[in-house]
This record gives sequence, C-alpha cells and structure tokens, in this order.
Amino acid sequence: MLLNLFGPINGWAQSFSDTGSFSYTGSHNPVNPTLIYPRFRQDLPGKGLKAGPVRLHPFLGLAEVYTDNVFRTKKRRRGDFLTTIAPGLQASLPIGERHKLLFDYRAAQFLYGKFSENNALAQNGVGLLRLDFPGGLKVDFQAEHVEGFDPRGSELDIQQQDITKWRSDLIKVQAEMLGPQIGLRIGINYARLHYRNNNQAAPRDQNFGSVDMTVIVPASQGVSALLGVQVADVNYDENTQLNSFSYGIFTGFRLEAKRQLTGEFNLGYTVLNFDRSPASDPAQVIDLMQRSLSVGGKQEELLFMRGDLRWRPTSQLDFRLIPFRFIQQSAVFNTSTFTQTGVGITARKVFRKGLSSRGSFLYSNSDFSSSRNDDRFRWRIELDYRTVKWLGFKIAYSFERRASSQNQFDFYSNTIMFSVQCLL
Repeated sequence: MLLNLFGPINGWAQSFSDTGSFSYTGSHNPVNPTLIYPRFRQDLPGKGLKAGPVRLHPFLGLAEVYTDNVFRTKKRRRGDFLTTIAPGLQASLPIGERHKLLFDYRAAQFLYGKFSENNALAQNGVGLLRLDFPGGLKVDFQAEHVEGFDPRGSELDIQQQDITKWRSDLIKVQAEMLGPQIGLRIGINYARLHYRNNNQAAPRDQNFGSVDMTVIVPASQGVSALLGVQVADVNYDENTQLNSFSYGIFTGFRLEAKRQLTGEFNLGYTVLNFDRSPASDPAQVIDLMQRSLSVGGKQEELLFMRGDLRWRPTSQLDFRLIPFRFIQQSAVFNTSTFTQTGVGITARKVFRKGLSSRGSFLYSNSDFSSSRNDDRFRWRIELDYRTVKWLGFKIAYSFERRASSQNQFDFYSNTIMFSVQCLL
C-alpha cells in the first residue's frame, strides 16, 4: 500500500537510499503499481566491491522492535518483541557508457518473541535494464518477484489468526523522450497476484495491467506542463464479478531536479466500470456468497490526485509531500471498491556528518463501498547515526491509530525500534 511509503516501524533494518522500494512490512502494493508513480530500483550508495566490470553491494540489517499492540486490535492488546534479520545483495553492470543492468535481492526474516504465528519471511528480487540513448530517449524495464504479506492493521487485513501471505510478479516499463518543445512518456505495468493462505486465493487472485501516456510540454526553465491518459484492466481468476476496466485523463506539472523544489503532481478524473452487472438472481447471489465471492459492484467515478514533491531549502534539510486520492478494488468485507484519500509529509535534518533525524506524518481516509469508513493517523520520528560509511545505527518511535465506523477495526499502537545496518 501507499501507506508503506511512510511505513510503521516494522523491523526493516536497512536505512539506505533505496529502502522505499520494499519496506518489509511485507506489503508492496502489487495490485496497482501506478497509484503514485512506478518505482524503479536505484543504485545503492558507496563504492561497493568490484568483480571485474560488476559492482557488488552486499548488505545486512539487524533490528530489535517492541510494539504494545502486535495484532493491532481494539481489545485484548498484546505486546511483543520482534527480531528482524534482513540480508541483501545488489549487483550492477554498466553497458557501454550510458546503459546499465542491475540485479537486486532482499529478504527479511521476522521472528516474534511470544507470538510465533506472526513469524514470516519476505523476499524481493528485481532485475532492471536502464537504457539512456544520446538522442534523449530513456527506457527503464524492470521485472520483479515478491513474496510478501499484508501486515496487521492494513486496509484489507481480514483479522485472521494467521497473517495474509501472497506472492506477486510485476513488470514495469517506462519510456520517455524529451525534446526542446515537447516530450512524451509512456508507462506499462503488469502484476500477477496470488494469495497463499486463509483460503483467499479464490476471491482475491488476479491479474492487473495498465498503460498511461503523458505529453510533457516545457513551460519555463525547469518547469513542464503535463497532460495524460491512462487505462487499467483487472481480471480475477474466480471472482469474475469484480473484473473491471478503468480509464481517466489527468493534467499537472513536473519540476526538474535542478530546482530546490522538485517532483510531480497530477490531478485528473477516473471512471471504473465493472465488466458484469451486480448479480441480482437470488440463486446466483447465494451461490457466490457460499463460495466467498462478490456479487459485483457499480460504476465508480472519482476526481483523483497523486503527487510526489520534494523541497530542499538547504543541503542539510529537505521535505517531502505526497498527496493522494484514488480508487482501489477490494474482494473482502463484502465490498467491491474503496476510495483512499490522504497526505504524507516527511522531513529530514542533517545535524553533522553521520548524524541525522527524520520525522513523518500520514493521514489517510478509506471510504469503502460498504458502510465502512476508516480514518488513519501515523507519525514517526527517528535518529540515524553513521559511524563510518558502511556502518549505521538507528533508533525510532512511531504511533499509529485507526478510527473506523465499524469499531472492530479500531486500534492504536506504540512501537520503538533499534537497528544496525551494514552496507559495503
């Protein structure tokens, strides 16, 4: 989910530049990779190890976490300690002077002290081909496999004793050509999602595909106007009443990285149509419900928003703002869709070489097509100390609360974490 851009302190023990790609709560938002913008794996910092033309970055993180509400429930709150072991390896190979091939593998083993039923192994493997042609054409192609799970308290957590586990395969392609007068960006995303336990495969297994095209018009120095269209198609393996096709148009702006204020913001309109009308025949409705499948949904229309803006007033201080509003599909809680609206804010301050702090705040509202409506708040503060380039320490605290119109989903939690990270 998008929320994991500002994720709860969850035992993810790395703290390097690329950790946003996979936060190791397990949740990776495999269903809709275009909710904000496609994220391509970036090079890790440092010189690494050389093996011929290949640059290797092995890394390892260890974290100890305590939370006072391990199941994220309203009643019968339980505290527990969590140990996380998170190894990984990145290899990059330059191709000529402008192109690059990158492979990246990360894992995180979660080990709980008292409630071992929460133990889980999350894994993420990425292959990225980055092409940068002299004429201005840039192409990123990324294939990815994720073994993940829905963390306790997520929007679609079904509140079973066993956490929801899944695997996904994703392909992301983005091509951009920018000229002096006009530019064009095309993005293609595909995701295959399979649920592995709690009898969720039948209602929730699906394929997702999307294509978006954006016209880029330079308006002034470092500022470009945007106009784009996007289409998406979702097909469920068995829950075919939820098969859908959506389309939309958007506008916005992009600020180039040379400025203090950089990033992109889009505002648009989306229409989501289900391939089939909601089931109305009583016998069909009973049959679908007996198989834990949806009876279907009605057309949804939405003014959507997505953005990722960064402001760096000085070299030691930067802020990030992510506003969002979009439709997500749901095959649980007797609902077909929910609208998620909110904003995330982060700030990072460098005090001196090796010592920095970071704070974040997130508000999110999830309005389901059923009678459920959730308000969610999360804030987090952390202190990061790097003794040398390859060794770092972090201590962090977070508070999270969800208030729902269906009070069985209410919860609040306090969490603290201490971690050690090593990157060569």
